[in-house]
Amino acid sequence: MDPAQLEQALNELPQATLITEIPEIQNAIAHLLKSNQEMREYDPNDPDLIEAIKENKNLITRKEAQIDLTLKVIRERMGEAAWREMGSNVKEFRDIHKQELLNNKPEEEEEGVFL
Repeated sequence: MDPAQLEQALNELPQATLITEIPEIQNAIAHLLKSNQEMREYDPNDPDLIEAIKENKNLITRKEAQIDLTLKVIRERMGEAAWREMGSNVKEFRDIHKQELLNNKPEEEEEGVFL
């Protein structure tokens, strides 16, 4: 779903549902981060696992953008207080997973075998 479609969909959600979007996305990100770590530990040289990790990294990047867009919609629809509250939760999540998120940035120039 492109950002404009996502924003429209978020704007159509009831406020109570909109507030639950970010924790659900964060939960998905946490599972993707864990999955990547497990695949790296299992076999860091397996080409299929390397490809799966790369796909997960791209998905994590898209989900992070989805969080940012959701925060924008929350601010517009629900005001500064709701935006600050959700923003502080997002900051805390990102701080907790900072190293993992840095390790999971998509690597656009990826080629070859990584050890």
